[in-house]
Amino acid sequence: MSERSELVLDRPDPLSDALSMAAMRPSDPASLTAGGDWAVRFGGAAHAKVITVTAGSAWLVPEDAAPVLLAPGDCYVVGRDAAYVTASAPDVPPVESRSLFVGSAGRVGSAADTSLVGGTLDFADPAVAVLLEDLGSSARIADAHTAAVLNSTLRLLAFETSAAQPGGTVMREHLTQILSLQVLRSLLGAADAPGWLGAFRDPAVGAALTAMHRRPGEAWTVARLAAVAGMSRTVFATRFKALVGLAPMDYLLHRRMTGAARELADGRTVAAVAARWGYGSESAFSAAFKRVTGRSPASTRSR
Repeated sequence: MSERSELVLDRPDPLSDALSMAAMRPSDPASLTAGGDWAVRFGGAAHAKVITVTAGSAWLVPEDAAPVLLAPGDCYVVGRDAAYVTASAPDVPPVESRSLFVGSAGRVGSAADTSLVGGTLDFADPAVAVLLEDLGSSARIADAHTAAVLNSTLRLLAFETSAAQPGGTVMREHLTQILSLQVLRSLLGAADAPGWLGAFRDPAVGAALTAMHRRPGEAWTVARLAAVAGMSRTVFATRFKALVGLAPMDYLLHRRMTGAARELADGRTVAAVAARWGYGSESAFSAAFKRVTGRSPASTRSR
């Protein structure tokens, strides 16, 4: 039986698996109320943003793309480090956003006929965070159902942030996960899905990614993964790095250590975790874990 044929297993899909292991930073939502002639410039941030119009209309003006008119319910993703302007018209001179916001709310203009809500997308896991490097300046969420879910999620996130409700921290964590998954699912469905998500759509590299996520503790090598992909070792390694942003074994290492850290935090022994994630000795596992995370397995378990 070939490597590729063995992959037909009843396991979670790779995207769900990757996101379940990813350390998502809670979203930091903000709202903007505007009216009349107005324009606000937002500088590039260390995270991606999701923006939706909840009332009225507004222009989104990326620095390196054509202006786009946003109607109520429209959602856009703005990539990490991408500066942009939100305005009543593309030619209105903008003011800097930092001069308008008090906490998580901002107001600009002479009336209040337009409202926008934005949230952040950020991952601590480098294997997932690399996606944010490839989003470009902006991408529209074209699917109406997904846009409606994002709109409702962002509204609820903004409410949970502004009001001190019991269980608010847990609500924000779960809503952030919903927000992130909906955005990534939407991008994954696009024919030109960027970076890490586009790699899952690639038949060859996607097969190798699926293998790593379904059997992360197996003794994978670049040669074995190349066989799963049906490519030569050199061509596979080059294509994987180009699409994913990490070399195959680096990606696998981060996948293993992220999963191992979660199991250690849940109280499993170092020996059990080392064996589950493909290491023949505790010392080899401990060295790899500390190299990636900067701390020892024992300290992670005690925390």
